Amino acid sequence: MKTSNANFSIKKAICITVVCCSLSIISCKKETQVKADVNAPVNEAVLASAVTEPAYTIRTIAGVFEQTSSSPHLLNGNGPAAKFWKPHGLSVAGDGNIYIADFLNSAIRKITIQNKVYTVSLPYNPQTGGGLLPEAVATANDGTLYIVSTAYGIRIVNNAKGINIYSRIGNSDSNLDIEKDTKGTMWFVNDNSLGKINGINIQRNFVNFYDKLDINETLRGIGIGPNNVKYVSTATKLFKVDGKGEIIRLFPAYKFTFISGITVTKDGQTIYIADGNAIKMIKQDVITTIAKPLPSGDGRDGIGLNADVVAANLALSNSEKALFISDTRNVIRKMILP
Repeated sequence: MKTSNANFSIKKAICITVVCCSLSIISCKKETQVKADVNAPVNEAVLASAVTEPAYTIRTIAGVFEQTSSSPHLLNGNGPAAKFWKPHGLSVAGDGNIYIADFLNSAIRKITIQNKVYTVSLPYNPQTGGGLLPEAVATANDGTLYIVSTAYGIRIVNNAKGINIYSRIGNSDSNLDIEKDTKGTMWFVNDNSLGKINGINIQRNFVNFYDKLDINETLRGIGIGPNNVKYVSTATKLFKVDGKGEIIRLFPAYKFTFISGITVTKDGQTIYIADGNAIKMIKQDVITTIAKPLPSGDGRDGIGLNADVVAANLALSNSEKALFISDTRNVIRKMILP
């Protein structure tokens, strides 16, 4: 994608919102809310065959919708009956299973292609007293889990291979996002740098952002593009890191609200971000809001701006025909992409 945005446009259209430099607003039509079967599996076959669902259709696939969590906070089972507690980062494995960092449950959850929710078994860590507070999780092709967390550093776990690695620097080692590139390298962000993991070898401070950040500003999100390109964010800034490690700020004039998640298509042409709990699409230097929180706050499914979404983080399906979203109201959503 282009890295310059001297003149980017935002306009409002049916089921998407784009805002122009002049901030003029064009009225848009309302779409009829679409109800979908929340029990349907989430595998690639379903995504490919979902020809009756219009682009940007959003439906809840797992979790019990709650503004706050009630006891019990963690339940496994069929998608709509399962319970999460403030799910954060999520990723899609090569087999189509979705892994979720279930933050306040201090657990890693898995949604299978049959839409069954399980809790991943992790070895007890005496160094943290069992604490985890996972922010994000990524999976290697061999099933190894890479978990980054608030205060508890980095964990690498593969029960079948006997791998149980814990890396923590100090008492407040926070790493807020992680994502795998096409070569299997894991890239993660901590407060002010980009790090990487090859296998079980952790390299911190691989790309340093010290001179790009304001006082008390920290890195929050990462998305992987093609050609060794990474997209990294603070709460209000978006950067591109090219293959040589050069850092370029994108959209410096645009006022992001609070970026909490990034995912990028394999060709790098489209970036999706969770910003201010809305879902925004960046394509050809145009920033488009495709879903956002509604005043109703009822978690309704629907098409685009007719759905009520409070996005924490997001991940593309392997086919890139869908976007999976962690919603702060303790549910996981799926958006059909064009």
